[in-house]
Amino acid sequence: MFELEVLGDWLSNAAIAAGNLFRPTALAGNAELASDEVGEVQFLEIIPPVTGLGVVESLQNVRLICDGKEHPFINIEGTETFLMAPPYTNIFKNKVVNFGTPLVDAVKTGTPLLIATCPKFAYDLRVQAQAGVGGITANFRIRAWGYRYELDQLTRVLGESIGGSFSVVDTRNNRTLENFKIPVSPSKTTWTQLPGGQDQAVPKINYMYRYAFNAAATVANTPYQFRYDNGNVLLDEENMRFEYDRVKNALIISGLGVNAPANLLQTFFNIDGWERPDRRYPTTQFNNPFHFGTGAPIIPAGLAMYFGVRELDKPYLIWDEIGYLACVDNGTPIAANQIAVTIFGTIIEFGTLGYEGTE
Repeated sequence: MFELEVLGDWLSNAAIAAGNLFRPTALAGNAELASDEVGEVQFLEIIPPVTGLGVVESLQNVRLICDGKEHPFINIEGTETFLMAPPYTNIFKNKVVNFGTPLVDAVKTGTPLLIATCPKFAYDLRVQAQAGVGGITANFRIRAWGYRYELDQLTRVLGESIGGSFSVVDTRNNRTLENFKIPVSPSKTTWTQLPGGQDQAVPKINYMYRYAFNAAATVANTPYQFRYDNGNVLLDEENMRFEYDRVKNALIISGLGVNAPANLLQTFFNIDGWERPDRRYPTTQFNNPFHFGTGAPIIPAGLAMYFGVRELDKPYLIWDEIGYLACVDNGTPIAANQIAVTIFGTIIEFGTLGYEGTE
């Protein structure tokens, strides 16, 4: 097999009340594996709910459920305006956001542990989503793409074991994070112990994709942090302040998206007290290199074209320090729930395990 294919395809054709969940079975999406197979998800496509009259309906918190376990770090917006996983054929330049590199390709590189973060499952795959304010009446579809592997071919294609030493080189700050992951021989029972799996031993290496809205109005000319503990975002899973000076995690931020309303001026990261980039990213409504979701206002409204989330030229590393994402208005405050931001990358959880670094 070892070819990109549809692993699950779920269609909703019934009304969903606001706050209720769309949680179909694996069987409904033809997303059950044979006893001699394992799989990994590379990306999602979402055809969002839009009525025949063109009314955009709110589809939120799209998640993956692998072997009955909800993926802890992937949370996707499915509303058309802010769509983070558009249909492939309708993405500008066909730039899809992958959840990592499939193992069949990752093992051919020098850094398979850090890039082989596609979510793993050994038995079945499901999705879950939530209807937002106003509920959903229109049909929508969620489709998962990825790879299936036959067990008797695993070691031939992937090797006898996956693991060993790995390092994260932060070229922006001239430092290196080094660690070791105990090798795992790929099989049906160990598949979810590999990077991207939910049964990993520490260090756990997973893909992260999350989004947030400003839950409060901005204060004129003041950086707005998407921070949970001060009420700037509604849910902890939207938090974009990472206090890794006291939590033994590391985050490699590879992508950034900003859906900018009127009066937004700039977006930037603050890492260890330093603004990155030091001149900030320009993210005004009509001049925004990090726009995602529907093409408007960057391209004319009414065209069925979407922008994917942009990959950064070089990743940012947050490790052994505090880092956060912030936006600034142009002097005119922006009302709540007008700014949508998203980041993606790789999160490494060390738990009680130590780590080494050089600077």
